[in-house]
Amino acid sequence: MNKKELIAFRRKIWYKYRIPGMSNLHRLKKNALFLHASNGHEHEKKKFEICYELKSKDMEFITEAQSCKDGRIVDVVCLDTGTEIEIVDSSLTDMTKEAIKRGDVPILVRKICDKFDVDDLVRRNI
Repeated sequence: MNKKELIAFRRKIWYKYRIPGMSNLHRLKKNALFLHASNGHEHEKKKFEICYELKSKDMEFITEAQSCKDGRIVDVVCLDTGTEIEIVDSSLTDMTKEAIKRGDVPILVRKICDKFDVDDLVRRNI
């Protein structure tokens, strides 16, 4: 994919998400780490590690994004691959389980204790 196609693909993925609680016209800033008060310290630390790895590979992302399609709030969305990264402490929410069953969006689930590697993300989309 050349640079122009990559920019168009990122924009297409970016438009599928919005700021939680706002209309579809409001977009999150790219490559900005947003924290959610109800998440634990370890959860937010893992989100930081994932975002740092993505940024070190020159990949773009958004965090704490609400899906325009079904209203789920996603921890991290990689705009280069279109993959949602969900960080779990113990179990998945029902909405996330339904999204995984539908299979319309690639979802990568990571536990707090698991190591994140960008190669896992890239391999899933080949």
